[in-house]
Amino acid sequence: MYERSLQSIREHLQKEDAQIRILHHIQKGRAEATVTISRAAELFEFTENKLRDWEKFGFLNPLRPVGPMGRRLYTLRDLDTLAIIRELIDAGYAPSDIPPDIDALWQSLSFPEQVLRSSERERLATIQRDRMIPINQHIEKGRQEAAWRYFASRALRLALLLIGEDRPNTAAGLLLPLETRTAEPSLQRVEDVITLGETLVGWLDQAHSSYTFLTPAPFFEYSTDYRVHPLQVMKFGVVQEAFPKDQTLIVVPRETRQLTLGSDVVATIRALLRPLYEDRESIQQCFGHGTHDLLEPATDLGSSAKYEDSILNGLAEMIVRLGGLTAEGHERWRFCCIFLPNHSTSILSLQQRSLVVRAQSRHSPHQIGITTLSSQSPVIGMCLSAFQSGHNIYLPNVSDADATTVDRELEKPVGSALAVPVENNDGISIGVIYVISEYRDAFAKNDQRVLRMIGKMVGELLETYQVRQGAGGKVRDLVTYPEHVALLFKDFLSENEFIRDIEALLLEVQAREDELEEVVSFIAVDIDNQSSVANKFGDRIARELAREVGLRMQGQLRAVKDNVACELYHINADKYYIILKGLSLEGARSKAELLRQVLAGPYQIDPMRDPAGLPALPENKVQLTSISVRLGVACYSYGKLKEVLLRFAFETAVADFRTQIIGFLEEELNLGKREGGNVVMSWDPITRGFIRVSPPK
Repeated sequence: MYERSLQSIREHLQKEDAQIRILHHIQKGRAEATVTISRAAELFEFTENKLRDWEKFGFLNPLRPVGPMGRRLYTLRDLDTLAIIRELIDAGYAPSDIPPDIDALWQSLSFPEQVLRSSERERLATIQRDRMIPINQHIEKGRQEAAWRYFASRALRLALLLIGEDRPNTAAGLLLPLETRTAEPSLQRVEDVITLGETLVGWLDQAHSSYTFLTPAPFFEYSTDYRVHPLQVMKFGVVQEAFPKDQTLIVVPRETRQLTLGSDVVATIRALLRPLYEDRESIQQCFGHGTHDLLEPATDLGSSAKYEDSILNGLAEMIVRLGGLTAEGHERWRFCCIFLPNHSTSILSLQQRSLVVRAQSRHSPHQIGITTLSSQSPVIGMCLSAFQSGHNIYLPNVSDADATTVDRELEKPVGSALAVPVENNDGISIGVIYVISEYRDAFAKNDQRVLRMIGKMVGELLETYQVRQGAGGKVRDLVTYPEHVALLFKDFLSENEFIRDIEALLLEVQAREDELEEVVSFIAVDIDNQSSVANKFGDRIARELAREVGLRMQGQLRAVKDNVACELYHINADKYYIILKGLSLEGARSKAELLRQVLAGPYQIDPMRDPAGLPALPENKVQLTSISVRLGVACYSYGKLKEVLLRFAFETAVADFRTQIIGFLEEELNLGKREGGNVVMSWDPITRGFIRVSPPK
């Protein structure tokens, strides 16, 4: 019996999946087996005191089942660490030379041959060689891989969002085994996923952060925490299809309620993931072992420089690939173009903008940056119609006389055409995906679903580019204007500068010993009902209004020459302070009343003002009427300033008095608000209280 079984056992143990399972169980057993401190010391010829010392240094982490004073039990992982330490000490290294994470260093330098495939071993051998390439080749390699990395990560993320949309705050994963396997029932146990071999993993955590990586053999540290399902139509966890159509597996935490996936969701996910199964080589290049170059594209697609973007072009190629092949082996979809507006939204409205080709697949007859669809043309074609309406425009049978495609003659043969709008997070169109097929009825409903998912990818990419361009724009302004985070208000002095200037004035007064005859006045200005403007029109309009009020005030202060030193400061979101050296209380009240009248509405605000300075047409601006301000006035002689400073402790007098001055101005503004706004309030030294300053008759 023994002899008859020996050959069978040998053959079984030579199977790769059997070796992987054995290795997995060995690792599990090693993690749970323990020995006493005396046995651990005996094995490696160390003293028990030495082991206790190394525990303090972080080399070892023994178990203590009955608490901190219990007997130490060393796991086999600790024994592995002791083996490494023994080797290093024998080689002449001192214990102080050994880092606490020596076990991690060892793991990074050794690879379990049972898990790695031959192709993986070959790649590991060439990692160092691949790193030694010229800089320009690094850049070109990054561009070539960028489209695949972006598509794979976004396809897995969107698929997981589809799976878990009705289960908020739940993690989920997708396993895509890349090795061709014989037909067999889907895995039922999470413990068995280690047998899948090389697998692309997508994971979405509870916070909706997503992860994409390639592993030689997937497994979980605690497999009982999860359950696995095939990617199939199911209702409350019960599969509704006879057999899975691919090898994709869904992994969810054990406590997650049973999945329900409709046929439309499953078909869309399968279509999205199909290219990942078809091009294993590209997946390995993008996500395999070794260090990968980091590419953060931020192509300025609104520039007139006709820049091409590798990711957008790659997505256009992927769209053609998603169309699949006919029975004769021909591509079902012939080419794809991605149209984007050729003008910023701050210049023209959605209906006024034209579209230009910014990316396309290799068989497209159009030219990037050249082929343009004008909104002024007598015929609004299908791309502009989709862009303006926000609907897919589908022509299942394109006739020879049809003029709604981009260029009927140039694009021949055309059997059917589809235009899919690309939207941003606000639901506003920012582009169009245009696909042509030489076959009629080439775009079924599920094809349109898949292209909508690609549209989501394109929209996310474009908005990412916009954010990166904004974050990277005018970085020298950060150095030139270190105190102005909001450069919208860089034309005004800041709140920090107000504090600096007022404290410098108080320090000057505090230090002087001569007769103090000068006078200084303060005016505080606040916009009435600013919160209402923000609630109605948004924070951007409210901030633009605050800026326009400041500019109007700045112009008025420059125009009036009265031999006083005047400085204007922007405070908070919609507030301004003015320091007027040499202006009396009556003069300050008169100037405040003049400002109240000058600052009254209306105002014209550009709702989409571009920081680059592109102006909006007057008819496109928002008209804000009935804008008013309230003002507060305070005046101090230098002698009074010195008198009040003496009331405070010398060390904090300047800061304390500055706080009191600001408090007076704020109280006047609050009183003006209670008065209904559009008013000047002032401190009155005669009544020693706040009064309303009546407009002059």
